[in-house]
Amino acid sequence: MTQLSGPRDRLHALTEPTGPRTTGAPPLPYRGGRSVGNTHRRTSRPACPPGDEPLAPDQPWILQLRPRNAAALREAVSDEATLREARLLIGDGAVGWAVEVAVLMTAPAGAPALSAIPDDLTARSAEALALYILTCLAGYAADDIPEIVGVSVRELTRRGLPVDGTFHSLKSHLDRLVHELFRSCRDLLGPAEAADVTRTLSEALVTEVQRILLTLAEQAENERRGWYGSAAAHHQELVLDILDGADIDAPQAFLRLGYDISRSHLALVVWRDDWETRGPADLSAAATALLRSAGCSSLLTVPVGVSSLWAWGSRTRGHPLPIRQLRPADGPHRQAAAAPPAVHIAAGLPGQGVEGFRTSHRQAEETAEIIRAAGRGTGGRTSPYDYAELELAVLLRSRPDLSAEFVRRELGPLAADGMSDLRATVKCYLDMERSMSAVARRLHIAKSSVAYRVRKAERLLGRPLQQDRLQLHSALLLFDVLGEAALGR
Repeated sequence: MTQLSGPRDRLHALTEPTGPRTTGAPPLPYRGGRSVGNTHRRTSRPACPPGDEPLAPDQPWILQLRPRNAAALREAVSDEATLREARLLIGDGAVGWAVEVAVLMTAPAGAPALSAIPDDLTARSAEALALYILTCLAGYAADDIPEIVGVSVRELTRRGLPVDGTFHSLKSHLDRLVHELFRSCRDLLGPAEAADVTRTLSEALVTEVQRILLTLAEQAENERRGWYGSAAAHHQELVLDILDGADIDAPQAFLRLGYDISRSHLALVVWRDDWETRGPADLSAAATALLRSAGCSSLLTVPVGVSSLWAWGSRTRGHPLPIRQLRPADGPHRQAAAAPPAVHIAAGLPGQGVEGFRTSHRQAEETAEIIRAAGRGTGGRTSPYDYAELELAVLLRSRPDLSAEFVRRELGPLAADGMSDLRATVKCYLDMERSMSAVARRLHIAKSSVAYRVRKAERLLGRPLQQDRLQLHSALLLFDVLGEAALGR
């Protein structure tokens, strides 16, 4: 993992996917989808029915595009309505091609490193652009640029990326799409025909790409003017200075933020699953409820991008309660600690003074990152996510590439599909200091079943479980937290 120097770098860096997209997860909702019939108007081409139809020489060549991977369509990140419309207009083959190329669009050469911004917005925006341009080239005039692309512009702008940086990011995505279109044109058509088609294609693409870039640049400039004049932007700027280690006078910070950074703090990172542009009110409410339940009397919330928020809470005397004390089975704070289903909260440990302000936030960010990486495979954990519980996994995953190789090597056959019960039993067995009675009580299974599973695991691993116990236990912990993502998939 490329290390960024500080919170400001992580905030400003563009999102780039670092691996293949996962399949089987339900798509996250966004407002980029539009119903069939009110988005595109047929101008000169007939609609192509869905299906993996063979290439036909009488089809427009755009409709003959095919992905290299026949299963590419299953990797799509767009919502069902958008995909259904695109498949009706240009066919499954061309849609699969756009999905495959969108992955290349989001990883151009020389792109900035992955930041704390979730990858899904960049992926959705690129895929929407690719589908939009293909349908236009196939002869369907679109009403508007997909809204999810505008959302990505707002996200980048609110994270402090200058307008020219946003423009460069979008242009690099479109350049890659154009490159792949020309390459596919040469592959599909003979040299003579390809030369004629690419001349016509160049004219169409120059016009369309210029229109898209000018429209989005205007959106970015309008967003910048509105955002940088807001109190939230000024608060974000000062908070970034504090997090970056600037020497900030606490009384002056209090005058500007209305929050005393010299107290003891508990930091949160809050985000929602979708990219609806309804504002941070629900995020702020969830953060406020949790921090109040931790005994905080003073709160600071800072919106970050479109769908996330940073928060801190402090109390006049003593430390805020750590998250683990807010979730006892019958404790008084259990209801207050709960967040709405679509809202996620990651929490650091309480910390004192300016350094505690920074450290608790850094811990909350690392916790949020590992939860986002895990997706649905979080071992049954629910929000709020506690750094104290996940600290070892965070530290072990400081290099995702090396940690994935470590998990694959240590677990061997235990990492295969269908081994979840065996992994859970072995982890619990090591958690409980190899007490079969304690494992049986924890998992609600017979003691003989525990013994059978332990013997089976030892047979599969080819060694006793106490041999290299620390490495095995660590690998099982990473798999428990990250699921399949622990294997680098």
